[in-house]
Order: sequence, then C-alpha cells, then structure tokens
Amino acid sequence: MLQGLEMARKNKALQKHTGFGTRSLTPELRQAEALMGRGKWLEARYILDALSHDYPDNRDVLTHLVNACYEVQDIPGYVRACEMLLAVQPNNADIAYSLAGGYLITQHPLLALQAFHHALNKFPNHERAAGASEKVTELEAIKTQLINDIGLDDEESLEIAILHERGQVYLKQCEYTKARQAEEAVVQARPNFVSAYNNLSLISFIEGNLDKAVETCEKVLEIQPDNIHALANLTRFLCLNGQFDEAKVVAERLKASHTEAWDSWTKKIEALSYLGDDESILQIYSEVKSHDNTQTGNGLLYHLVAVAMARQGRINEARDLWKQAQNYLVGAHLAQENLDDLKKPVAQRHAPWAFNFGQWVTQKTIDELKLLTGGNSKSKDDEQKSKVIQQYFVEHPNFAKLIPALLDRGDIRGRELAYSLALLTKTPDMLAALRDFALSQRGPDDMRYHAATKLSEAGVISSPIRMWLQGKWQDIKLLSYQFHNDPIFEHSKEVHAMLSTAYWFMKTPSPESLEQAETILKAALEITTSPTLLNNLALCYEHQGRKEEGLALLNQITEQFPDYILAKVSIARRHILKGEFDQALAILEPLLQHQRFHYEEFAAFSNAYIEVLVAKKQRDGARAWLKMWESIDSEHPDIMRWKAKLQGGFMPRLQQKNHW
Repeated sequence: MLQGLEMARKNKALQKHTGFGTRSLTPELRQAEALMGRGKWLEARYILDALSHDYPDNRDVLTHLVNACYEVQDIPGYVRACEMLLAVQPNNADIAYSLAGGYLITQHPLLALQAFHHALNKFPNHERAAGASEKVTELEAIKTQLINDIGLDDEESLEIAILHERGQVYLKQCEYTKARQAEEAVVQARPNFVSAYNNLSLISFIEGNLDKAVETCEKVLEIQPDNIHALANLTRFLCLNGQFDEAKVVAERLKASHTEAWDSWTKKIEALSYLGDDESILQIYSEVKSHDNTQTGNGLLYHLVAVAMARQGRINEARDLWKQAQNYLVGAHLAQENLDDLKKPVAQRHAPWAFNFGQWVTQKTIDELKLLTGGNSKSKDDEQKSKVIQQYFVEHPNFAKLIPALLDRGDIRGRELAYSLALLTKTPDMLAALRDFALSQRGPDDMRYHAATKLSEAGVISSPIRMWLQGKWQDIKLLSYQFHNDPIFEHSKEVHAMLSTAYWFMKTPSPESLEQAETILKAALEITTSPTLLNNLALCYEHQGRKEEGLALLNQITEQFPDYILAKVSIARRHILKGEFDQALAILEPLLQHQRFHYEEFAAFSNAYIEVLVAKKQRDGARAWLKMWESIDSEHPDIMRWKAKLQGGFMPRLQQKNHW
C-alpha cells in the first residue's frame, strides 16, 4: 500500500482542479481524512470517489482515494485512482508500480505487462523493480498464449488485445462511454472478436438499450454458440425483457455449456437467479465446491447461492454464506440487506432476494410509472390509475410480464410496486400473478393475506385455502366481508336523542345513573321497538346485577331480530365467562357467514371469537383472525391489546425479536 497519508502531509496545499466541482473541496476532504483516521474507509472512499469526479487533478484527493480503495479492496477503483494520480504525477514511482500490480490483480495481464515495462524503464532502481522484473519475465513467457486464448493470433493482435483489456477496465470503472469506444474499435479491427461483443452487450444494457443488448448477444452466439458469457447475458436480458420462456430455453444451453470462461460459475448462477432456478444454482455450487483448484472467493456468488438456499428453506446455511459474502466488495451490500431483513419476525420478512429493484427495472420505466399515476396517490383515483396502468401494460407487455417475477423474487421495493400495480389493474394475468403470490411462501404474511382476501372478493379463490403464515402451512377460512358505518337501526330524532342520553348515563354506571338510563330506554321502547334499545336495556340490567332479566331480553332480541349480531355476541360472552367455550363457539361460528358488518359489530364479534380461540388453544387461528381484523380496522384499540397477548409476554417477544 502507498504511504498516501504521509505523502499528503508533505503537500499540505490543496491543488487547483480543472473541472467545475459541485462539492466544496476543503470541508469534504477534511471529512474524508477524519473518517480515514477513525478507520471508516468505506465512508471515506465514497466521499473521495465523488470528489475525484469534481476535482480530477487534485493530488490529495487522488492519493487518499488510492489508499481508501486499497483498504476496502475496491481494486477496480484502486486502478482508476492510480491511473488518475499517475496522470497528475508522472514521476511518482510508487504509483507506477502500484498501477501495474492493480492491473495484474484485476486479471488484465497485458495491461500489467505494459505498465511494468513503463515502471522499470522510468524507475529502474525502485525497491519494487526486482519483483516487477520477475513478473515481466513470467508475463512475457505467456504473452502469446494470452493473446491466442482470446482468439487473436496475428502481428497486430497485441495492440488489439491491450485495447480490449482497456475497454474491460473502463467497464469495471463505470466509464461506459470510454468502454464502448474502446470495444467498438476492437470489433472494427476484428469483427468476430466475441469478448468485445460481450462487453458491448453489457454496455447497451447499462445504457437502457435492452433490444440492442439482446441483438449483440445473439451475434456472439452466431459466432460461438457455447459462449458462456453470451448465454448468461442473453438469459438475463430476456428475463428483464419479460421473455421468461425464451430465457429458459437459453438457460438450458447455458447449463450444458462447459466452455472455459472467466468466472463462468458466477455468470451461470447470476443468470439462473433471474429465473429463480434454485435447484440448478445449488447443483452448480456443488460443482464449484468439488473443484479444489477453482477460486470460489466471490462475494456475488456467495450471495446468490445464499438466496437459492434460503428459498429452499435452508436459512442457516444461507446466513453463513451471506456472512462470507460480506468479506467482499461485490455482493456485500445485498448480503447485508438480506441479513437485516432476516432479523424481522418470520411473518414480516421479504428476504431472500438476489437483486435490487434497479437491477430489474430501468429508472426510465420507474419515472414513466410515476408520471402516469401522478406520483402522489391522491392526485388520481384508483379507477383512473387502473385504466392508465392497464394501457401502459398494453403498450409495454414485456414489463407487465415482470410482475410475477417481482412478486416471487423481487426486493422490498420491487415486490411492493408489483403488488400495487397488480392489485390496481386486476386484469386476468395480474389476478393470476396475485393468486400464485398469495399461495406462495414469498413476502410478508400481511401482503399475501391481503392479496388472498382481494382474490376472494373477485371470485378467483374460495375458502378454505392453505397459506404460509407464521412460518408454516396453515389451513384457513378466507372470508370476504363488506363493512359500513351506517346506523345499525334507524331511529327518529326523538328516539336518537333519548338513546344518546341513556348512553351518557351508562358511561358511569352508578345505581342512580343506571336507573335513569333504564327509565329512558323503556320510554323510548314505548315509541318504537328497536334491537339497539333492547340490547342497551339488557346491558343496563347486566350492570344492575339483574343477569337473568338481561339474558331473557337478549334471547328475545335474537328471536325478534335474528340478524342483530350484538345480542348474539353478548350471549356468547356469557358462555365465555362461565368457561362454556363450545357453547360460545356454537353461537359465534354461524356469524362467520354474514356478508355485511357494522364496524362496531365486527369488533365485538372479533373480540369474542379471538377469546374463544385462545381459550381452546387455537392461537394460530386467533392470530390469523387478528391479522384480518387489523387489515380492516387497524386503529381499533383492542387490536394492540390482542397483539401483545398473542405474542405471549415479554420473554417470547424478546426471543422473537432476536430470532434471525
């Protein structure tokens, strides 16, 4: 590693930059130096990388960036920083040798050979010269073979091969314009050079030109039908274009190909991850482990295999691989996101996911959808949004085909967008995608349960169904109700006023206030016979200790008004208080067939029903019912009380919180 910090101290004055930076150099640089001093190299590298674009000639920025990239093992970034610093300080011998070493580590041997020659010619007495001479001897001995291995063999091949490696370096450094220029120059000189075409296909994809990326892959396969990189890229591009059936055909060729290629294992696994082909991924990983001479130290590979394992229920093995992936720059961020999601209770998890939303959908598509829906959910009603999105699906059918994949294996953002779009449009294809999702093990319980209830309303599925809830398969009754806040029984203004007064007296049930409430309710009943009046009179009797009179009145209500739910719930609660749970359930279960509930009725019923289920040790059923109740009336105060009770107290909650 360069002694960059010491070099920076020798040159305290900040250098002028040649560009028009948008960041203030001095405070940003000081912040980066402070972070490095505390060992926070990753955060420092982020700041320095941004500064290097605004101040490309600043020696302090570039020197610190070299060291920060080294510390976080960002070797492509390290090479870029060395290139930039050497351009500013051509007589910096340390950087000249470091750049050559960087090219070697990133597997660009011809650029490394060229850089070693340059360093030895200019700085022959440097302390690293002897080691560099040995590397030159080794590389010169295999130079011809290196050129032949990539399909070049004439006198101009060295220059073309170096230009190709230069394009690869630019691609890794995200310098896409330069990368395209380099690789287009290569294919102009060598029209059948497949490695350059593979890079051009990736550049087209990154630039958002998916059709061009697919076309370039197909050109490679015309030249070399078993090319692993082209097959992997084409599989991936077809998936992102919604052409999953075509992608599966190409994937079969990919799995069958044993052509030698750089990092072929990862390329295969990456492509198959877009298809969700977990079994094939795990089979390839078994092959990887069986090759003792194969370097498997790849963060992205570990992450993708971990996802396949987790999707197969092998959570502990997946967690171990995600932890290994954190030791590498590529794949570490995705691994950490999945590990963080696993810390949630099992019912709330989105993990696992292989790719973030931006690796599935272009920013252009996201912007178009925001524009179409007005961005703000209040700007257009759901019916209007549905029509707009349906038309978008007609105009972009390949995007619509991504929805099932995002529901199955998207990250949080991707799954939530796919879910909202599918729920909004309700086309046959979208309802089918929601059905597959609801009956799967992917995503949080709440999201799948909500999908199931909407599908039930649409007549797509019927109860009972088998769903994955709380980390296990459960048979549940899927019920779809209508809810309202209309008065349960219409009263005249006079009776309504009397009922309100009676309510007020019953809020503080002293003997005097209860007697007054009873008098008012009886007077109201002389005007009209109402189940609401009778039910409140029965409650008044209950508070006065006149239980038998109250029960008799409740039975009268159920006979006279058989659809009045609150009276039946009150009778069921009497059985619950006596421990007569079967009798209570016999009253409550028929109410499940009601199609329309007042919110107050449903809350009363749900409280009683959950209490019976808990008493009968059917806690899973109680949780499922509570989940549905919460989705309907999340603000009801009794929901939080039941949530706390069903979690089983402090210790089980603590264990659940820490279970990952």
